[in-house]
Amino acid sequence: MNYYAFLFFLFSLQCVCFWIGSKSAKTNSNQDDYFLAGKTVRFFPLMMTFLATQVGGGLILGSTEEAYNYGWWVLLYPLGASLGLLTLSFGLGEKMTRFKVSTIAQIFEVFYKSPTLKKFASFLSIFSLFLILMAQFIASKKFMVTVGVENPVWFNLFWIIVIAYTTVGGFKAVVATDVVQASFFVFSFIMALIYFVFFGNSLPLVNEPLDISLPSEKAYGWLFMPLLFMLIEQDMGQRCFAGENGKTISNATLWASIATILICCIPVYFGTLANQMGIAIPENGSVFMAVVEQLTNPIITALIACAILAAIISTADSLINAISSNLSQDFDFSFTKNKIKDAQLITASIAILGLFSSYLFTNIVDLLIFSYELSVYCLFAPIFIAFFKKEGNFYAALFSISFGFVSFVFYSIFPFSIPKELLCVFISFLGYGLGEYVFAKKAVSEKL
Repeated sequence: MNYYAFLFFLFSLQCVCFWIGSKSAKTNSNQDDYFLAGKTVRFFPLMMTFLATQVGGGLILGSTEEAYNYGWWVLLYPLGASLGLLTLSFGLGEKMTRFKVSTIAQIFEVFYKSPTLKKFASFLSIFSLFLILMAQFIASKKFMVTVGVENPVWFNLFWIIVIAYTTVGGFKAVVATDVVQASFFVFSFIMALIYFVFFGNSLPLVNEPLDISLPSEKAYGWLFMPLLFMLIEQDMGQRCFAGENGKTISNATLWASIATILICCIPVYFGTLANQMGIAIPENGSVFMAVVEQLTNPIITALIACAILAAIISTADSLINAISSNLSQDFDFSFTKNKIKDAQLITASIAILGLFSSYLFTNIVDLLIFSYELSVYCLFAPIFIAFFKKEGNFYAALFSISFGFVSFVFYSIFPFSIPKELLCVFISFLGYGLGEYVFAKKAVSEKL
């Protein structure tokens, strides 16, 4: 790889993003601006920020890494994310906006009339998103090791720049920089694929089948967890709340869904190709970069290296802002008399904590799946049902969350033959129904 070309691409891109982020800060006058861009985001930037948020370290580096081991089966993972976006486009994204809330967790306060459940749901959301944020830092670390950037000073400096403009500009900066970075990595991946097909002479290799069977628990986890998590995820909900109207939300999620699965075919192809060619992967290195570096010229490699970082950044800044939104608006932390300053302090603290916590883990996809499971099993049923009911039932929501959590813990200790992705979600719905029944019986007895 041409190291100087890589640095040029990287710092040029980040300078543009820093400039955009700084400009965005000047238009933030309240927390609605800082966390929801004033609820005026139009189709194209909304589509690009949906795309950029989903296509990050997990779907690029993580998918490539798993494809090296399991081949084309790994498409189930981005397919789950794509189907989740598609489900939002069918009206669920618009339904979120009828609650008139700023976070997903606030549905429990508005619909189920419970500030306590709101805080619990927010805590689960924060925990899950924080794990996903760490996955982005891990992905970037693996990437840098592969391209020869092993000095932690460069790694930390790079992320400090990202944290700076994310903190200063808020959601407006996130959306604007997502447009730039998503455009960059889409262009770069297409260029790499074109080079492979027309100059690399390597495309026929993907026709060779891999003698690999995919464990069923991975298949169910890859497909269902991103799909279901998409409907309760704060960073996805945040984008729905920020859209200028329901039609914009539906169109943006539809096209983001299509783009996600198409783009993610490329890293899965690279991972499968690396396995079939027997390409050696450096310890803790990136499969994606290893195959790109071996099969392309140094300039293309540098371009792709920068694109990978852009994809990771575009997901990480969304997560940082989403977590900050939960902490600021669900728990109402206050340090100064200025709410925007408070939000900026929380944003910076979360980002720095995530950066240093990322040194504790290595496997990206497993970390993502665990974070999905915890939130989905507890929160999916009551949130999904709220989309279609006129009135909430506190007991039903409480039972659903409790049953989902207990089933998650119990299954972890005593696994069944039934996939936990199906069993635990079913039990959570069962808990909701039981709560409805118990509440109804209690109400009848009180009248008698």
